Amino acid sequence: MSWVNSDLLFLPVGGSEEIGMNANLYHYQDKWILVDLGISFPDETDLGIDVLLPDFDFIQSLGDKFLGILLTHGHEDHIGAIPYFADKINCPIWGTAFTIALLKRKLKESNNNNTKLVLNVLSIGEKLKLGDFIINTIQTSHSIPDPVSFLISTKEGNIFHSGDWKLEQAKNLNENFDFDTYRSLGNNGVLAMICDSTNSLVKGKTPSEDFAYEGLYKVVKDKQGAVLITCFSSNISRVKSILDIALKTDRSILVIGRSLLRAIDAAKEVGYLKHVPDFLTLKDFNVISRSNVLVIATGSQGEPNSALSRISRNTDKFVNLIKGDTIIFSSRKIPGNENAILKVQNRFLDNGVELITDEDADIHVSGHPSRDELIEMYSFIKPKISIPVHGTREHIEAHAKLANDCQVPNVIKPKNGDIIKLNGLSPTVLDTKKFITNVFDGGDVVPIDNDRFVSRRHTLWNGFVHISIVIDMDGYIISPPQITQTGVSDRNNIEDFLLDCSLKIETIFNNDNFQNKDSDEEICDYIKKNIRKDFKALFHKRPSMNVHLIRV
Repeated sequence: MSWVNSDLLFLPVGGSEEIGMNANLYHYQDKWILVDLGISFPDETDLGIDVLLPDFDFIQSLGDKFLGILLTHGHEDHIGAIPYFADKINCPIWGTAFTIALLKRKLKESNNNNTKLVLNVLSIGEKLKLGDFIINTIQTSHSIPDPVSFLISTKEGNIFHSGDWKLEQAKNLNENFDFDTYRSLGNNGVLAMICDSTNSLVKGKTPSEDFAYEGLYKVVKDKQGAVLITCFSSNISRVKSILDIALKTDRSILVIGRSLLRAIDAAKEVGYLKHVPDFLTLKDFNVISRSNVLVIATGSQGEPNSALSRISRNTDKFVNLIKGDTIIFSSRKIPGNENAILKVQNRFLDNGVELITDEDADIHVSGHPSRDELIEMYSFIKPKISIPVHGTREHIEAHAKLANDCQVPNVIKPKNGDIIKLNGLSPTVLDTKKFITNVFDGGDVVPIDNDRFVSRRHTLWNGFVHISIVIDMDGYIISPPQITQTGVSDRNNIEDFLLDCSLKIETIFNNDNFQNKDSDEEICDYIKKNIRKDFKALFHKRPSMNVHLIRV
């Protein structure tokens, strides 16, 4: 990788060409800062994997050249990876009051609350100096309290990092989009704008939270049975709308989900939720009239271990939905989760529960800018360089075209790992660093191409065979080998086939030439190779195979 200390660089570690896992590095004068460190969620093909994590190895390798982490807001795709890397982070972290309050609770829940992490609260308008970077914190509006953009200033130019935003304010949280400040940024000169692309394919303007409030109220007010609303746990603006609707419709509130309770607790701590009524307990659900209950639950993305998924399967100990009740999905579908969400929704329909989504009523608004808002932001910022992030390739391509239409002189469409030089005559991709997605598995953070995941996927598609063989010290077989299979076949002739395989193994061991094998490992490999051929010939599969060799 070829750069000099004075180069002003942008390096997306995650979040470019994907939804989630946002992590963006900046370099200047041989020092680095990171904006956000988030997670992403696997799709249904990644069985047994709960979260996807960015590659932290390069960041860790920077040592004392790495000055700190700046957080735009408290969504999982922006802060969720911090607990997993807490023991490796040797620099301060800055975020606004709600973001830090939420992060502290996440660290405590993950048993990382005793780390040496230094968490600092940033105020709106506060300036922070890190090395030769000067960071100005600018209030914006999103679907969560305390979201900010950053103006990252250097002698080579100013970089505007938008974070997640929209122009319409979350009025029920008393947030104001600071139009005057954003206009002043453009008037003072902005070299590059690193900006959210989530809704770059959506025409028009993203509505305000008032729109979702009115839609939800219209739906809830006439319902006779229990009402369950699922939404993103950190969407405190939506949660406040739901709490107000419950009060207005004379319904008691039951909150289900640790992440939801954690976010509500953090919002109460920093003053965004006031005069919150006492919530029902789980045992209360079947005690009071169903017409007087409103449940808020996590699981809007079809997560298999979520409260909502349990309720849909009728396996929750306390809460169930029946004919006459209503389930409301007040959230968007994250790409990749469509099938999982559909499965949950279908289970509710099978139980006779009324299902309402954002396709049926105006019950959800996005927290991201649509095309008209992006155009307006470009008119404010007037950057010389546009770098769309926070989106799939399709989103980034659409955003890039829009930036070109807005007469931005230079537009770069980044991929994770692109090392982009911003200073000089024109922006340039100097090199591309290969970053590997990590996963959290069994208490370990490991690369997704780790042998354990390769093995799991192979077993998923091909099944598993276990062979137990007892031999004497001279290598001769003592009793017939025992063979079992899982997931290979359920044909009627499978037992006869396994018996044939057992006999074949006996024949192999009774061959005097076979006794010359150098090691037990060599013997096991030979058996695997021979028996796997038979499975492939009959079943067209190459199952994972374990040979347990016992000498007596």
